[in-house]
Amino acid sequence: MMNNSDFFDDALLEKRIETFYGYGNYQGKYWFIGMEEAGRDFEDVKHRINIWAERKEKELDDLAEYHIAIGCAAGFKEGAKLSVPVWRAIMRMVLSAKGQENITVEDIRKYQISELGRKDKETCLLELLPLPSPSRKHWIYGKHCNLPFLANRKNYEDYCIDMRINHISQKIKEQKPELVVFYGREFDDFWKEITNNINHIEFTKPSSSYLEDFLVTRNSQTVFVIAKFPRALPNEYFHSIGRAIAANQA
Repeated sequence: MMNNSDFFDDALLEKRIETFYGYGNYQGKYWFIGMEEAGRDFEDVKHRINIWAERKEKELDDLAEYHIAIGCAAGFKEGAKLSVPVWRAIMRMVLSAKGQENITVEDIRKYQISELGRKDKETCLLELLPLPSPSRKHWIYGKHCNLPFLANRKNYEDYCIDMRINHISQKIKEQKPELVVFYGREFDDFWKEITNNINHIEFTKPSSSYLEDFLVTRNSQTVFVIAKFPRALPNEYFHSIGRAIAANQA
């Protein structure tokens, strides 16, 4: 029989699902939306959620401040580690979209330390789903909480995904960012549901060898992109996306 240390706080999980959307600044120009953030195991995920609660259960937290608080400060100090592929991809897209050429590792490191996902800067990093998870196939919540809608991943997604799609759509309508990049082509249906809530707009596929599985569209305020998940892809893929973003903003 498990004791309390083997369980999440159910009320806190419910609060997290209702409240947490990611990191950075809703007033930022550049938004990036993924499926969910990673977590290693029960103890790691519980720690992450507890620290979020201690930091006043923010809808958007500051990426650096939060990661320093959970004990992952190495990415935000001099000589910062660049160990998160999603962050590296986001930064290459932003810098390329801003017209920078010959982007170096030091350019990426500087941006990660001072700019990425900061509460008063230019990026907004959102998660469609609110709970950290080791992977899509590894579901840790069913045996560590008593909430029926977290018994399995299907129940979880059925419970919260429409609510969160609607919230993200509304935020895009209100804030009108210059750019929204969705990453993870396996989730195209969710991404298109968000954009269809804003305008019924059709994505097109630019013709380039680097842009396979890359879609783009825009309305009068925002460029929308659907890209591959940033895993084992060349840097030029993200630079090409950034240049295409700049071209669509012109």
